Amino acid sequence: MRDPHSAIPDEATPAWWRRYDNWRAERHLQFDEKHARRLRSWRNRRGARRLVRVQIVSLAVALIGAGMAFGTPWFVVPFIVGLAGSIATQYALRVVTGSVADTPVPALDEIQLAQRNSARSIGFFALYTLMFIPYVILMILGSRDSVDGDLVYGTGVLQITLVVVAVVLPTMLTAWWMNDPDPEDLIAAETPFPETDRPQTEPTDSERSHR
Repeated sequence: MRDPHSAIPDEATPAWWRRYDNWRAERHLQFDEKHARRLRSWRNRRGARRLVRVQIVSLAVALIGAGMAFGTPWFVVPFIVGLAGSIATQYALRVVTGSVADTPVPALDEIQLAQRNSARSIGFFALYTLMFIPYVILMILGSRDSVDGDLVYGTGVLQITLVVVAVVLPTMLTAWWMNDPDPEDLIAAETPFPETDRPQTEPTDSERSHR
């Protein structure tokens, strides 16, 4: 599956990249099929925004732990709790949104594509902006004759946390922009079997006698 909006010609696209695109498309379809009936009550604007708030709290806890890493080894507790909560919430957000932020382009409609591109653009801007923070800290530390190892270690932990913030941001944005589902879609999704796919049962003896 190739991005039809890509400006790169077919002949200029390496074969390994085309295989990677196909692999991504297959993974997306498998993910949607696996989680099609999970977290159904959260697949609306209210539920998605609740998960986004939980994600923000988890990231805030991880950032507190990253700040503590500059002075105490106990930073591990809030850092791991926040990181684990962020990963779990991110997975739930992907299920609720249908993983729009990671979906191959041909599987999206125009609105979803615009949202995905905008969310990724904001995430990329946040990534290279946030990276200036640990870089500036390292530059300041590099100007000293001697540096405490905890300061360098804390800078590394802070950088990891900021990268996580930028990585989960596109999914958070697409979840926040999520609209309530169409009632007709909910009715169709709640139907266990279409008329043509209902399981056939063996006729009873009384039915056979009337035939």
